Formats: sequence, structure tokens, C-alpha cells
Amino acid sequence: MTGLMSCNNNNKTTDNSNQQESITTNVQEPFAPYEILKTEPYETSNKAQIKSYAYLTTDTISKENLSGALTKIYSSLQNYSSFKNHSSPTVIAIYLFASKDKAANMPESWVAMLSKTPSDNQPRISFDDWQLKALEGLTDNEKSDDEKKYDELNDYMKKRNTDLCFIYKTLYDLEGTTIQQADIKYPDFGVEHSEYQSKLYKLEKKKLLNKYNINDTLSTYITVFGMSYCK
Repeated sequence: MTGLMSCNNNNKTTDNSNQQESITTNVQEPFAPYEILKTEPYETSNKAQIKSYAYLTTDTISKENLSGALTKIYSSLQNYSSFKNHSSPTVIAIYLFASKDKAANMPESWVAMLSKTPSDNQPRISFDDWQLKALEGLTDNEKSDDEKKYDELNDYMKKRNTDLCFIYKTLYDLEGTTIQQADIKYPDFGVEHSEYQSKLYKLEKKKLLNKYNINDTLSTYITVFGMSYCK
């Protein structure tokens, strides 16, 4: 696994994933096929918010057709009129995911999102550039260095009778479970909550990695490549 150990994963992915771009609402532009998982309206006396969660039904994606999909959904929500005290939304947020599983179970793992608040002249779109790059690379005929490292990591997992996406999603679920356990023990949150959750998660992670004889030093790579390539 020496190739992985030297992997430069450009950890500014998280920082760079929120690059915002102004858009118009021209729904004639190309858009990536998608399905809506759920739409959540929320209203207070001074705000009418609507959130929509959608997932892609294609592997062929680009910033252009992701923007088109988000713009199309946005256009359909602009005239949402089921609020009690507002004739239309004042805040719109649309999250687009690479798969239905991610949309349902990993709400922060969107590949692109749109937001519009009263202070915005135009809707704004953000991309997870790391995930977008990974997904775009899966449909071409050339393997990037990251794709080769992803394959190397998957081969490592297969030799241990598992696969990268299973380990990644199991670790993700363990984090959620340990947060819930910490919520019960320390409902006021704070430092004790954080420390307890961290302790539980490290313990459960160790059990999982030991079960499959996976080196703990690969944890970061499992997270990075899992977040980018697993659907």
C-alpha cells in the first residue's frame, strides 16, 4: 500500500467544495436526469423555507448538467404555494446526490447544491469538487492517479473479504450511532458529549478494522476515497 501512503488527496476539498456560482433560471440548459427523494417545507412568521433532496439517475455528469438539474428543480419550487402565511418560498435549498442511498442516508454528502435567500439576487450553486472529479473520471477511458489509488485500496479490501464502500458506509453509520449514544448520556452536549462520542467511535472503529485485518493508518484514505467514489 505504499502508493496510498504517498497519496496527496488535496485536503482542501472540503474548503473548495463550496465554490459558489451565480446562475440564471434558464431551464432550457442541459440537465442531468434525477429523481426527487423528498421535499420539506418549513414555515415561521417571517420565513417560508423549502428544502429538496434529489439524486442522479445517470453516471454522466458535469458542472453544466448538474447546474441544469438544480435550476430545473428550483424553477419548479419557486411557485410552491402550500404555506399558510406566504404565497411563495423565501428560502430555497436543493441538494443533489450521486445516488438514492446517499440522499437518504448521508445528507451532507451532496455533489452539488443550490441555495436562494432573500439577500441573494440570484440562486447560488456549490459543488463538491473532489467528489465531482471522481465521478467524472469513472466515465472516461483513462485512469487518473486517484483512480489508480482507489483501485489499489479496493484490491487491498478484497483480499480481506470486504470492499471499500462497505467499510466506508459502516464507519459512517457507526459515527451516527455513537453520536446518538452520546446524546442519551449527555443530552446537554458540551465537552463530555464530544469526548464520550469520540471514545465510543474509536472503540467501534477498532473492532471493525480488526475484524477485517485493516491497517488503522488507512482510515483517512477510506474516508476520502469512500466519500468521493462510493454511491
